[in-house]
Amino acid sequence: MKSLLFLLLSMNAAAVEIIAHRGFSAKAPENTVAAFELAWRSGTDACELDVHLTKDGRMAVHHDKDTKRMTGVAKVIAESTLAELRELKQAGNHLIPTLEEALATLPQDRGRFVIEIKCGAEIVPPLAKLLETMKPRAKQLCIISFQRDACIEAKKALPWVPVLQLSGGKDKKTKEPVDLAKLIARAKNDGLDGLDLGSDWKWDEAMVTHIHAAGLQAVVYTINKPEEVARYAKLGLDGITTDDPVMAKNALK
Repeated sequence: MKSLLFLLLSMNAAAVEIIAHRGFSAKAPENTVAAFELAWRSGTDACELDVHLTKDGRMAVHHDKDTKRMTGVAKVIAESTLAELRELKQAGNHLIPTLEEALATLPQDRGRFVIEIKCGAEIVPPLAKLLETMKPRAKQLCIISFQRDACIEAKKALPWVPVLQLSGGKDKKTKEPVDLAKLIARAKNDGLDGLDLGSDWKWDEAMVTHIHAAGLQAVVYTINKPEEVARYAKLGLDGITTDDPVMAKNALK
């Protein structure tokens, strides 16, 4: 019986997808072409990135609403043109990439990009137009967002792309714990494919089973300790997001 349990736990760990958070952000500036290329070379299963819509309708890969933290110059992305953003340099002299430039790093034969919509549903039309050109590579794409309207519109526009709802364990406004059953029901009602939830949730096997029983994928973010990666993998999760995909891969061996 112990041998069978060990085998089942090992299978769960081997099946989990390792997602490089903003690329290999533990070793390269986050959300840069360099971070994505390093992640692919390092054997990650997937890369997560963040995308905003610029003033002139382009899609810029950047986490924050403004550029202060990464460039030292405060420009609000929604109020700036792509050309204005490209005048700025991030650590290591890296430019803020466009989504097209980031996607161009994706290997033809493996991996996938998990695209987090950081703004709202206004980005969906240009995003859908771009991703339609990648429809033959549907298995290499995924969309996530904290914004419910963005998730709903993305799923409507791109029904062939998995869309997952992001959520921390507490409501940002009320600070009350988020009700998992209600979150699952809402995701199902919205036609979404899964939940991408923070490590502040009380994760256990029962929680993962509950999500899977609803026909939804279960992903956790952001796990950066090897012992934690190993623990989460044994729960039967579909994905683990981490700043260090090499560490995570080694933790599963």
